[in-house]
Amino acid sequence: MSNIRLIKSLWRAGTMLTPSSEDVKHPATDTQADTKSMFYKAAVKTQPCLVPNDLITAQVIDFVAILAHNFELSGVTIKFQGATNSAFTTGVVTETLTYNAVNIFKSFTAWAAKQYVRVRLEKGSDFTDYPQFATVICGEQLEPNRSFVKPYEEGNDDLSEGDYSEAGIFFGQEKEILDTRILPFKGLNTTSKDAINTFIKYHKKMWAFVVVFDPDNPNDDSHWMKFASIASRPYQHKDYWNWRASLVEVK
Repeated sequence: MSNIRLIKSLWRAGTMLTPSSEDVKHPATDTQADTKSMFYKAAVKTQPCLVPNDLITAQVIDFVAILAHNFELSGVTIKFQGATNSAFTTGVVTETLTYNAVNIFKSFTAWAAKQYVRVRLEKGSDFTDYPQFATVICGEQLEPNRSFVKPYEEGNDDLSEGDYSEAGIFFGQEKEILDTRILPFKGLNTTSKDAINTFIKYHKKMWAFVVVFDPDNPNDDSHWMKFASIASRPYQHKDYWNWRASLVEVK
């Protein structure tokens, strides 16, 4: 199995362009939010459904994820495209995505850098329902020179909160439990350490990204996560760094 992959979220930082249609309550900009509770929804069932994004500068991309979609099981062709102009008439490259329930993740051969990207849904007739999908993630995969080692940790984070009254009665607000991972990396070379530093500075603890635990089967073992904390990268000896990655899932 290949090493773990981290996917930079370029779609979030881009400028959404005009989609083929959009429900005013569910605009295309909702695909840039780090929550599946907000989503884009088309205003018509006419195909194709086009949702474009200007990444501001040309970017190398070799991975895409489309989260919380309602795509039909059959009959719809799901495409992710890149181009060198906003009309998608020059330098067009296309990746056709295989249907996967709820969330779709795909790794592919890296494109030459493209500034404009879009989700394109096609069908021979009108869509059965109004197409909708939540967050889109696209970017270049970061593969450290070594994967994490055992023992690693899986756990939970409870965001519930509350306080006690003067009488000692607890009043709280229950919230959902989140899955957590702590992944220890040992023996990272300087190139991987520097790439991780750049990745952390881009996402901070605010922005979510995709973690692919099994790159050979991304639909089966990819997760949408954030950094729960930002740990140091201790230097052991020449070209040998350690890192303890602390991650929490995003809903």
